[in-house]
Amino acid sequence: MASLVQVRGRGEPREREGRVERLGHGGRDHRPAQVGRDGQARRDRAGYFRVSIRRIAERFAHAREEAGLSLRELAKLAGLSPSTVLKVERSQLIPSIAVCIRMADALNRKISYFFDDGDATDDVRFIPRGTGRIAAPRGIRVHTEVIAEPLVNPRMEAFFVTLEPGADSGREAPIVYRGEEIVIGVKGRVRFQMRGGTRIVERGDTLHFKGDIPHRWENAGPGTAQVLMICAFGYER
Repeated sequence: MASLVQVRGRGEPREREGRVERLGHGGRDHRPAQVGRDGQARRDRAGYFRVSIRRIAERFAHAREEAGLSLRELAKLAGLSPSTVLKVERSQLIPSIAVCIRMADALNRKISYFFDDGDATDDVRFIPRGTGRIAAPRGIRVHTEVIAEPLVNPRMEAFFVTLEPGADSGREAPIVYRGEEIVIGVKGRVRFQMRGGTRIVERGDTLHFKGDIPHRWENAGPGTAQVLMICAFGYER
């Protein structure tokens, strides 16, 4: 599943005071995300939103408290270490896509909840070509364009995902969530590892699977890869 946050860096990084860290793949970069004075993401000259790590952390902490869960309880439900959950809530790392999805699923939330400003109230949405929100934290190898903005009580989300060479969904844990997913290849080659073996998704290919099958994905080619990911969830928040 794609998401609005993207990651790289191999293994869980050490904490560094005053810096944002990443958990995932492909090197290490401690430059903080670019945000405005209000802590919200800003669109840069390339048209990308630089995701506010503080905003994401606040939304995760609020959802956990609303669910009445402790850090350890959430970590257990998400299949993560308590230290990882703590660092996410303290804005000490940019979590990988897999970590975000696991935490969101444990909180009965769709991943977009942690990046949107509020609950959706529309039952019809139209997004003209080239106007979708694109999240791309600085120095990150995966760019995610939202091509299906949430509706009221949404059950589906769709993302146009661009993977730079070496990009992947995160090394610390596979993606698991309640729902199902359709992936359509647009450009390049994306390798999916899941139960039953490895599938390479190329232009025109379609991969359909249940989200509760542990899976990982990565750019399997030397150039940029692109896929369309359509996700349906088993919960409405």
